[in-house]
Amino acid sequence: MPPQPGPPTHANALTLLSGPLEELVKYSRAEQSNWLIDIAHDICGPAAMRGSLFVWKLDAMQWSSVAPTGPLAASVYTYRLPAGVVVGLSKICGRTHRSVTGNANTMASRFKRRDGVCWATGVRSPIINSYICPKRMGGHWARVIYRTFSPTSPPIPNMSIYDERFGLTFSVAIDAYFNVYKLGLRAVGVNQYQCHVCTTAGETTVPTTNTGLHGLSASPPQPHHANNPPPGLLRWHYLQCVLDKFGHADYKALPNIRYSELPFRAHGDSDEGTDSEGVAIGDLGSRARIEGYFGRGCTTS
Repeated sequence: MPPQPGPPTHANALTLLSGPLEELVKYSRAEQSNWLIDIAHDICGPAAMRGSLFVWKLDAMQWSSVAPTGPLAASVYTYRLPAGVVVGLSKICGRTHRSVTGNANTMASRFKRRDGVCWATGVRSPIINSYICPKRMGGHWARVIYRTFSPTSPPIPNMSIYDERFGLTFSVAIDAYFNVYKLGLRAVGVNQYQCHVCTTAGETTVPTTNTGLHGLSASPPQPHHANNPPPGLLRWHYLQCVLDKFGHADYKALPNIRYSELPFRAHGDSDEGTDSEGVAIGDLGSRARIEGYFGRGCTTS
């Protein structure tokens, strides 16, 4: 049987995510396609969320709007942006070890005084202060992330990377994953999270098994504390985990995608600027990926 034709592609398509469908559904869980919609928003504009997700329907040979409650499919998805929209692709934060900088003891005492126990297991000892953003990132990038991913949170003038909102308390074993983007907290309700382990096959980060961690519930020990990490900061950290596991080499290879910006301009098929713009996810078969189809006037940076 001859291979089925795929969806129309664009010369300037940018592949963002790639992974086996059976792996992706381990993270989408009960959220179904809404999980992928959220990830696409977080990559292509977490504050405005102006795009819409479409999926290539092989039987109909056409794009179809994705229903948030529908199951993920082994197909290509496109995240379409309005004509002329400028978006900024979320940057990637490489992290292979704990940051070692000043003020660590001060931060640790604040975290432990606020939390007292591990967010996921409730154990009191041994626990450790876990950092959502690496301290070496500095205050500038910390404030950018806070503004971008928590646009509805009250602004904090001169916010420092040492602010306790940038940390939480975990057991030592869980921190070993969280600290290097191998475990993230996915929001499933108000002050309710699930641990999602993002290691790859054969990869270990601690000398213990991660069995039982994936899907484990987590929540702030003091849910009404004024200085708990806002959900947006944990969204940013979770995105880093997803990019670490599913991020495509084309996305990771973009110039200045880590910590600085460089415009990525793509051109449409028409001089009138009437082509739809967007970003696409998966190839036909057992894998799914997110690629970019950008029309005239759409720039990513």
